[in-house]
Amino acid sequence: MFGWIRYHGPEREEPPLQRVEGATLRTVCVPAGETLRARLACDAAARRLRREGVREAVFPEGFAYRERFARRGVLPVPVPPLYRASAAAIVRCVLRQKGIDPRSAELAFCAEGVTAELRALVYALAAEARYVALSVPRGGEALSRALMRDCGAAARLLAPGEPVRAALTVDFDGASGRAGALRLDDTLRVDYEGALPCGLLAALWRSGALDAGTLRVERVRQSAENGQTSCISPDRSL
Repeated sequence: MFGWIRYHGPEREEPPLQRVEGATLRTVCVPAGETLRARLACDAAARRLRREGVREAVFPEGFAYRERFARRGVLPVPVPPLYRASAAAIVRCVLRQKGIDPRSAELAFCAEGVTAELRALVYALAAEARYVALSVPRGGEALSRALMRDCGAAARLLAPGEPVRAALTVDFDGASGRAGALRLDDTLRVDYEGALPCGLLAALWRSGALDAGTLRVERVRQSAENGQTSCISPDRSL
């Protein structure tokens, strides 16, 4: 079971178990703000969650006391796996934001090896792109042949160290380290359609209550090396 840390509402207390989209979450409430009272409440909430077997939880955006939960073994629900599961919708949104027409462009995909999620992403985009380039040391050659056979895609395998000149490069698992690539990691900020935050969506997906393939993406932003997060648009690099 996942936990859900929330700020106190008007009723001061929330039911300890809440159903969201078919998933049950163990809820604890803490005061907002950075005060002694909030710190003590977070310590008590973290102990309670661990006693009840919770190891991962959804935190409010910008929550100041995550480390107090982490010291007691309660970590944030990781969001990058959800990004990878819904990568096709994210990439299509970035293409729209940057004004790239994939029908006249090359898209590049970088990963350490072929996985089911990478294969699903590449197959989904191969039918829409004019060219596909793969920088995938393990299984990339077989994947490029399959794309040409199954989709009629103009796919090619990049040689080690070969520069990528694609209109958009997707760093699927963070292994490539290529500058300017769309990275599906914690530096990404995705606004999915609807009001639920990414952490909660990730918990629902992990619980089996949500199909990542049905998610629609409204906006994508990525943090640069200087820590600033900006919307990806034609006049801004990734």
